[in-house]
Amino acid sequence: MSTPDTSQHVGVPGPPGDHHIEILTPEALDFVARLDAEFARRRREILTARGHRSDSLASGRQLDFPRATSAVRDDPHWRVAPLAQGLTGRQREFTGPPNAEAAAHALASGADVWIADFTEVPSPLRENILAGQRTLLDVCRRRTAPTLVVRPRGWHLEEERFRGDGPPVSASLVDFGLYFFHCARLLTSAGSVPCFHLAGLENRFEARLWNDVFLLAQDLLGIPRGTVRATVVIDTVTAAFEMEEILYELREHSSGLAIDPWHYLFSVIGAFGHRTPFLLPDGSDTPLAAPFMRSYAALIVRTCERRNARATGDLTEITPVTDDAPVRAADLLAVRPPGPAQAPSRQQLRSAVALALRHTETWLRGRGTAVPGRRLTETATAELTRARLWQWRRQRLVSPSDLHALIDVASAAMAREHPGALVAAAREVLERTLLEDELPPLLTPDTYRRSLICPTGDSA
Repeated sequence: MSTPDTSQHVGVPGPPGDHHIEILTPEALDFVARLDAEFARRRREILTARGHRSDSLASGRQLDFPRATSAVRDDPHWRVAPLAQGLTGRQREFTGPPNAEAAAHALASGADVWIADFTEVPSPLRENILAGQRTLLDVCRRRTAPTLVVRPRGWHLEEERFRGDGPPVSASLVDFGLYFFHCARLLTSAGSVPCFHLAGLENRFEARLWNDVFLLAQDLLGIPRGTVRATVVIDTVTAAFEMEEILYELREHSSGLAIDPWHYLFSVIGAFGHRTPFLLPDGSDTPLAAPFMRSYAALIVRTCERRNARATGDLTEITPVTDDAPVRAADLLAVRPPGPAQAPSRQQLRSAVALALRHTETWLRGRGTAVPGRRLTETATAELTRARLWQWRRQRLVSPSDLHALIDVASAAMAREHPGALVAAAREVLERTLLEDELPPLLTPDTYRRSLICPTGDSA
């Protein structure tokens, strides 16, 4: 890969803060600008392809393992890179926001790995992002356990406050680039390596893009290629059909695959929520024991075993299927047993709306969607609850007018119990996302711009 020679610069508008001087150095901003200049076009092409794929699935196309990559799946010889120091053996993981409080919790918890999560745990306010980068730099300087793994935000987000000569810079490259620039050489000089968790990938092309980012970043800093290690979280239903291909594209940098059942379920609803066969089973708040979820877990484990990779995440949440039969496309898509769909009870709806509203308000306040001491599964449950509300409305099991009435009740209760809450803003975001034709993630670019970049006043 050629090293781009670019005169593009990245600027960060707004008053300087405590974290600007050390993090937003001219050299660090130039590094991010070089990455963005090289990969901005490909990122936009990937987002366009996502839209086309979503439309195709909505029109009735079925997912299957790609025939074009059958040679990769059939080749028994290739393997991923050896495991990095600090990632061998059985690992206890702590996932939390990239801040000082979470760093202390990770250390006190006895965890072997701290996953510093930029993707959804902290709201992407500028001070949260920069404070997070400063925390990671401090941790790398101290060189204390546990092993640090950084999860950048997804390809769909842009950093409106980081602007080059053209459009805003990719939020993924801001998170990755600032951390890599400041910390990669510190880590390698101490005998460690920079490790990443990549969430939200939908196929092998997105994995290939990340691999090329790693190659260029290593070249720019004079770090040997193959130093970076990355684990891909299989949290989208389309990625489940390309697990081996994703490992193959990242094989010189790959540590393995991670399970994330809650966000995977969210993706299943988002891709197929308009189809009755994909309505989650009735009366199941945690449908992790469903056969299609056990097949999902089994495929991750088997794929990693075959390619000498690590399968990580909370594998205790799901018991994989144990027979030797291959996992078929039909196994991954058999979401709902035959039979008519039942409307959720009034109590289910009230509880779901209250949880989704509280979850949205917490994010808008800049607290993120989880804080230390609150299990991430609770956060993921809240997101899945919002997805199920959308799916019930989309399947006409609950009407828009009923949803509005339930949100009225939940909003009034929140205003009484928490007078300073951002009730109106949370309500507006929740209503908009529940009533759209397609299920958006909470961190949509539109919500990001309207609610966090240029917030307006709030009233109940």
